Amino acid sequence: MEEVTEEQSQPEPEEPGSSLIKIRIMWAGAFLSFFVATNLVMSLFCSSWPLLFYLVAGGLGAALAEKLQRRFAGDTTWRRLFRSLVFGLAVFSYVGLGALFAMPAQWDSHCAWRYCSRALGPGLLDSPFPVAPVSCRGWSICANEYPYSRGENRALLRRIEAQGCPAP
Repeated sequence: MEEVTEEQSQPEPEEPGSSLIKIRIMWAGAFLSFFVATNLVMSLFCSSWPLLFYLVAGGLGAALAEKLQRRFAGDTTWRRLFRSLVFGLAVFSYVGLGALFAMPAQWDSHCAWRYCSRALGPGLLDSPFPVAPVSCRGWSICANEYPYSRGENRALLRRIEAQGCPAP
């Protein structure tokens, strides 16, 4: 019978940076889960979290990841359960973010005005989720119902004109 040496029985070590990256991604996702879950519910009430909140939460989760991972390392039942919960929250966040990015803007709904802040492009204080191309009706809703600044209003009028829509 062949004897297995210690070198043969150990798996190849992962690259040192890759496991830390995975840990950071997992903890960032766990920190984002609150905003993703509440954003899915808040969309029923014509509201959403701004991009800045997502960036801060994700950055905080990534920054604290190594410390938190060491804190909850170990083989006790509660620590394994907690790590599984964190992993589940991270998966939920990434699936929820995918759903929020894929949901089309409902320009015919009573909440159509909430898409107006994103129609001109992303911003730190706007929702990070994109909107589909805006119809002339959508631009008209935005011009009449959304409180744009002077600069944004000029950009809106340029977009309306470029698209060939009638002036609001």
